[in-house]
Amino acid sequence: MKQVKRLFCLALCLVLALSVTACGGEEEESGGGAASGEPGEVNVYVGIEEPLTGANASLGTAEYNAIEMCIEMLNEQGGVAGQYPITYETVDTQSDAATGSSEVERLITTKGVPVIIGSYASGIAAAVSEVCERYETLLWEQSGAADTLLQNGYEWTFRTESMSSLWGATSVDYIVSEADYVKEVLGKDIEDLKVAIVHEDGSYGTAVGEGNYAAAEEAGMDIVVYEAYSSSTLDLSSVIMKLIAAEPDVLLLTGYVNDGALFIRQSAELGFTVPILITHSGGHSVQAFVDAVGDQVNYLLTVDPVPCNPKLDSFSEELQEVFKDFEARWTEKYGVKPAHHVEMRAFAQSYLFFTEVAPLAIEQSGTFSAASCRDAILSLDLDASESLMGAGVKFSTPDEPFTDPVLGNSHVGQNIEAKAFINQYFDGELYCVWPEEYAQKEPVLFLPSSSTLSAGVAD
Repeated sequence: MKQVKRLFCLALCLVLALSVTACGGEEEESGGGAASGEPGEVNVYVGIEEPLTGANASLGTAEYNAIEMCIEMLNEQGGVAGQYPITYETVDTQSDAATGSSEVERLITTKGVPVIIGSYASGIAAAVSEVCERYETLLWEQSGAADTLLQNGYEWTFRTESMSSLWGATSVDYIVSEADYVKEVLGKDIEDLKVAIVHEDGSYGTAVGEGNYAAAEEAGMDIVVYEAYSSSTLDLSSVIMKLIAAEPDVLLLTGYVNDGALFIRQSAELGFTVPILITHSGGHSVQAFVDAVGDQVNYLLTVDPVPCNPKLDSFSEELQEVFKDFEARWTEKYGVKPAHHVEMRAFAQSYLFFTEVAPLAIEQSGTFSAASCRDAILSLDLDASESLMGAGVKFSTPDEPFTDPVLGNSHVGQNIEAKAFINQYFDGELYCVWPEEYAQKEPVLFLPSSSTLSAGVAD
């Protein structure tokens, strides 16, 4: 990061000598900025697409607010590299892939935005990526984690966070890392563990489930249930009865808010218990789920693409201060701390784009465009301490696609250094517990008796 900034300062002298100056557009009432500036000026102008209404509105709005706060913080310092104010246009995808596709196409064709930031949901991201590929517009995807997103060989879509199948594999890797403790409590070796895998049947849940299955199979675990269900279901009793009959030692569960809360409630009603339960981000890592299940959220383990409430000394000193500033601003503005799975995750990736990608794009080409940003992204090679995502940054290319180690699929535009982390609820708030370098608290692997799903094995 520091080297890029030093190089940028040298390049800036040349840019100024050529009379290339920064420009920020006038803000619209919506909070977006219009494209503006004379020919030759550097105009950092982006489109933000999020589901601000519809089924994903609460999470899409939270993500949008985090992106907006990132831009506000940077613009207070002069914008990109302290020189180029950031302006933006915003569209509501209405939690619908077709709407997202048409709205992004409108942004590109009528507003001329070179970069799109979004999308929250994998289905929307897939539709938007097709539009961006057609118009050679860059998509900086911040939440669409489904494995299939980057398997088309597209050259204009980039994802910083880890893919869903890796989330599924990480939960198994964590259990394997606790093999001695598992043996002590359950009297079983890893290969003797009975594992149940249950997931919602969308592209996200399916990919996580496939990651669970592949990793569990490789570890030699006994997979006793492998079940998919619709996240819109109003009754999970048939799935829970299968779990009761199978008596798993471990349940790996992936879903969203409503079905996640339904599972907790119906499990208590039907008497299902399990020694180890690990969920996988999605609806289990957001405030709405906490509100729905109350104290039953405590000690629930989740897998997320970002370490929640991490040990700060894992980051550079500069990023530690940025982290604290964002958290303080968010808490003051909204009255609650930011949920790291959504708000901090969106902020971290936006901050990475505007402090690493955008300056490098301008330095290398003297312009801010889809092509210059793409070239900048492909030249990034950052250490984990230089990103609030808790992982290094280096992207795969069409010439050198990334073959994921879990399912063996090929991905273009994936951050090959991306990781997943184990977080856990304590007093209703998520904290990183694994891996150790980011862990803020000690993990509690077995569900304690305070949970209605506890099998009571560690009491």
